[in-house]
Amino acid sequence: MLKKARMFVAMGLLAALLAACGASDAQKAGDSFVAAATAALDAVPGVVGSTVQYTDPGGMAEVVNVRVAAAPSAELESVLDDSLRSVASTSGSLKPVTRVEFYVFPDGDEAHGIRPDVLGLSQTPTVDEIGTYAAKG
Repeated sequence: MLKKARMFVAMGLLAALLAACGASDAQKAGDSFVAAATAALDAVPGVVGSTVQYTDPGGMAEVVNVRVAAAPSAELESVLDDSLRSVASTSGSLKPVTRVEFYVFPDGDEAHGIRPDVLGLSQTPTVDEIGTYAAKG
């Protein structure tokens, strides 16, 4: 009986260790994506600033939050289109089902922004949906 208990404890510890390693790899991929996406977004014409956050709640779906401040004179739909394409080009390390909360707004006026649904995507598209959109040209 004691041998079985030790075996179950050892198996539990091994499972926990493997899960921790997996989460660490996912977080590293997320951190890498955040750096690449931020650099890509900041290079988009009309973008004056951006914030990219990656969240992996462990065992649940990963979520990316992207907020883009556009120059007041910029056309928001163009900035959104270019921003989605730039994020698509950097998202290879993310799972295709990762949800992306995307919001583009005029700098200094966060209340009057737009989301991907104005371009025919869902309001919170997946990485795969953004990639398909970007591939359409």
